[in-house]
Amino acid sequence: MTEHLAGRSEILRRFEAALRVPPVTLLVHGEAGIGKTHLLAETREMARSIGLRVLHGQARDFGSGLAYAALTEALGPLQDDPVAREPLARLMEAIDQAALGVLGAAPAVHTANLLRRLPGRTLLAIDDLHLADADTIGVLSVLPRRVPGLVVAGTARRLPAMDADVVAGLRPLAPEEVAEVVTGLLGRAPSASLVRHVHEESRGNPWFVREAVLTLVQGGAVQSAYPGPRRGAILGRLFQRDRGGRGLARVLAALRRTRPARTADLPALAEIAGLDAAEAERAFDGLVGDGLLVPADDDAYEFAHPLVAEALYADLGPAERRRVHARIAGLLHRQGLAGARSVLEWASHLAEGGTSAEALPAMLRAAEATRWTAPLSAGHWYGRAAELAPAHERGVLLAREALSYWKGSRPVDALRAGRQALAVLEPGRRHTRTAQTMVNAAHSMGRYELAVSIAAEHLPHADHRAALLAQQAVVRTQLGEDCGALVREAWAALPTCPPEDLVITLSALAGDSLIKGDWAEAERALGALLSASAALPPGARLAALESAAHIMASAGLRTRTLGLLAEAEQIYRGLGWHDIAGQHVRTLAVVRRLGGEWERALRDLRSDAVALTEAGLRENAALLRNIELDILLDQGRYDEAEPLLAGPPLTCVLQVSLRALFAARRAFGVGDRASALRLVDEAVRTGPTDVAHRALGFRTAMLIITGDADGARAAALALDEMAHGGTPRARLTALLATAAAFQDAERAGAALETARADGLKFEEAHARLVLGVLGDARQLVRAHAVFGELGAAPWRDRAAHRLREAGLAPAPSAVLTTAERRVAELVAGGLSNPRIAEELHYSRKTVEVYLSRVYAKTGLRSRVELALAYERGDI
Repeated sequence: MTEHLAGRSEILRRFEAALRVPPVTLLVHGEAGIGKTHLLAETREMARSIGLRVLHGQARDFGSGLAYAALTEALGPLQDDPVAREPLARLMEAIDQAALGVLGAAPAVHTANLLRRLPGRTLLAIDDLHLADADTIGVLSVLPRRVPGLVVAGTARRLPAMDADVVAGLRPLAPEEVAEVVTGLLGRAPSASLVRHVHEESRGNPWFVREAVLTLVQGGAVQSAYPGPRRGAILGRLFQRDRGGRGLARVLAALRRTRPARTADLPALAEIAGLDAAEAERAFDGLVGDGLLVPADDDAYEFAHPLVAEALYADLGPAERRRVHARIAGLLHRQGLAGARSVLEWASHLAEGGTSAEALPAMLRAAEATRWTAPLSAGHWYGRAAELAPAHERGVLLAREALSYWKGSRPVDALRAGRQALAVLEPGRRHTRTAQTMVNAAHSMGRYELAVSIAAEHLPHADHRAALLAQQAVVRTQLGEDCGALVREAWAALPTCPPEDLVITLSALAGDSLIKGDWAEAERALGALLSASAALPPGARLAALESAAHIMASAGLRTRTLGLLAEAEQIYRGLGWHDIAGQHVRTLAVVRRLGGEWERALRDLRSDAVALTEAGLRENAALLRNIELDILLDQGRYDEAEPLLAGPPLTCVLQVSLRALFAARRAFGVGDRASALRLVDEAVRTGPTDVAHRALGFRTAMLIITGDADGARAAALALDEMAHGGTPRARLTALLATAAAFQDAERAGAALETARADGLKFEEAHARLVLGVLGDARQLVRAHAVFGELGAAPWRDRAAHRLREAGLAPAPSAVLTTAERRVAELVAGGLSNPRIAEELHYSRKTVEVYLSRVYAKTGLRSRVELALAYERGDI
């Protein structure tokens, strides 16, 4: 749950506490000059004082086109650390080699590996995240999950699209706070009239408080209203000294939009500013002496505040600005464009200062340099290039922009660029592929009717129909329409399907069959997909594996899903993008729900749902909310489930019927049986087959609890018949329902074996509860323990009630934590303590501590006993 704070003292106290319990993400936002950078600097000092390593970077004005620039700046000082030197070099090489088309491990993977290698805790702090490229934001969003000892902190004028644990909004200073600042500047208590004047002029903005006071001290006054004269006040006070200083400062302000200035740059910057060497040195020293430039790391100098640089840059006229950028680009070109970072910096300046003929090739080179490792940056560059390109080239560039944004999980931008591309592209391969991208984008946004209309509109012009047919089919099925003809035509067209269309076609066909509850057809599509993927290039194979994992997880197959995700992870390490449309995070959430990692699933999927919603990925955000509801309702957390049910579902039969089912479960949990029965019947009646399976399973359990044995048997029989060809999850649900309704110990035992074989914790406990009700009291003990571990309070209470009926007392709580259970699983798997430490990124001592806790809680005394108990399902 995100905390929102205000007030500098409160923020610092909370930040200090957060620094002690990583992983955590902290964000500070507010207007320019409000004190964000100062607060982050105080946070960095606090971090150092309590023993954290501090890494600091600065996002820059042209950041949207500079992939990973702020991140690499922050990590740069680690080159002097023997532990970090080698992984840092691999990270920098991965980014630079992308410019040459050489694929290595993705920057996100390298960054996580690098930070995990560092001993102790680390604070990674980035200023001005509102300027950062989207790929950097993406990496910062996932790092705390991959690096246990990491704190990510950042400032921004507007909050970036990333989840945070603590968000601090800075407000303007009150008059009494202004008085404290003025006192510090003047060395004496100011008069009330002076405080009132400064407060009115500054509007409580700390930077302008200082400027107003110093302007008064130097004999001037700021008479005009906010915000226009503020820039004039800065320029007037700071650059009365000479034209040389002002000219050099303006050049430095233009350079700062991609990186800070270094003393080695001074001769070239002097030439750009029209100064000789002596004049440039005097001007530079004067800027440093006046406190306008301050030293940073690695012989670099930064402006004392971004507002100074912004005022100077705004002071450049349009023609002068272009001239300065063009000359900076020339300087960078002469220094050499050895890798992606230098290419992006050069292209950023040339885009602002070069002619169209000069800027277009530079933009294309920047796009190619980032297309594999930073697709969102590539989308930015393809879009800018399209603006300058001749008419006959625009369609191709817009299509590449659309695909890049889709790979970067930005469907709104992909749809916009795709529309522009299709307006100018002639029918053919690129036209068809762009239409497919647009259908996927609209579908992921929850705009089902739009997705169908795009597919239908462009199907007559497609050079091959299979993918658009399959895409249209799966969306129409979600809408509750009959799409059998579309599916048959897609399968018929499959033998001649271009390789690059296979993933889209077969994923859609598998998804369509899954919703319809036809597992044989889904497996047919999955088998063809995985067979074909072996011959596909890495990006397409990754998409195939993630799509197959998504279907497998939805079908309830945990082990097979984990195997596919492991294969996908190996490919991801060689690419710069992952998780198209949020599919990967949704699959992980399902796997964690199946495997009993409910609290971890809740923690991650809540933040993931926020990120997906902000990116426009409403379809998978809704699916994540469904998983959250599923867990909360089984845990009896009905108050927390209520707000998730309050908003309208996405407008398709699948989502509407699922919402009815979840509402039924909540109604039953709070004692409203009439509403529960009405809603579950609605889900059965209106939902697709996959939803009907779930709804009949719940209806059976509800009627058993309420004592309606005949009704329960009728519901169980209906489910058993319907689930005969359904997904493994549906068949397991049918086994449990019929076992409970008909008191069939053989079916309950089969359900237990199925659940245990695939590591399905909740279903295992459910099967044990049924067996316990049928007379095996030993199973009740274990069911009670597992439900307790899951936090499934209503189910735990049912097991406790049955235990008491059997004359047994529920065992006192000695529940293994998630970490303890994972260590126990690895011990049972035969791993040594050093291997377990490597697997979990723990120290050996930590593994020993967890193992000793496992022994203490379970009463077991050796690794052999632990392995046997795990095999029996006793822990």
